[in-house]
Amino acid sequence: MTAPDTFTSFSLSAVLSNLKVGLCVLRGELGRMATGVLRCMEARQLRRRMDEEHAALGRRMMELLDAGVPATDDARIHELAGRAAFLRDELARHAAGADADRERHLARMARCCGNGGKG
Repeated sequence: MTAPDTFTSFSLSAVLSNLKVGLCVLRGELGRMATGVLRCMEARQLRRRMDEEHAALGRRMMELLDAGVPATDDARIHELAGRAAFLRDELARHAAGADADRERHLARMARCCGNGGKG
């Protein structure tokens, strides 16, 4: 038998350190994936509600047009338009929050796993 090559031999502490970092990254990414799924479900629900508000707004506009009534003074039109605008703004805040969460996640992963899992 030959002596072990210094380039191919690994110390147990180095292997365990790499394993610890790998598990830290895996835990973080699984958590991020679960959060992403929940965020997608929430965004889908917001889009569905916004589509419903737009449909109700369109139906009300058609009712008023068929009746020959001006739509500018209709309180229901303003209410539906306000709800749709609120949901649109909520979707924008949701997307901005997802971007901010992603940045926080990357910083946390760099802090936690970038130093050999010692954080």
